[in-house]
Parts: sequence; structure tokens; C-alpha cells
Amino acid sequence: MKKLNLILASVSALFGLLVALAPYTFAKVCSMPKMHCHAVTAPTEFVLGILIFAFSAFQAALLWKKR
Repeated sequence: MKKLNLILASVSALFGLLVALAPYTFAKVCSMPKMHCHAVTAPTEFVLGILIFAFSAFQAALLWKKR
């Protein structure tokens, strides 16, 4: 069970990176700087993706250490 939790934490860390990179790579937002999708949505998605990555990586590190 502990191994499964470690795998899930690692996978969610990778998904957090994908969420952070999505608006700038494969799911591009519009290029007009004044539009809401460019000015608000892309930075918000980037910050939330980095937070998901950080929390998941921290959880994976704790689970790895307990192993």
C-alpha cells in the first residue's frame, strides 16, 4: 500500500508540471495581452500547477523517506 501511495504522489507531481506548462505549450492561450485568458488564466494555471507539483513532490519525498 505504501508503494502505491508513493507511485500516486509521483504521478500527481508529474501532472502538476503538465498543468503548469499547458497554457504555454500544447494548450496555448490567446496571444492578445489584454484578454482575460492571457492576463489571468495562464498565470493562475501556472501557479496552481506549480503548487500541485510542490505538494505532491513533498508528499512523495516523505513517503520515500518512510520506506
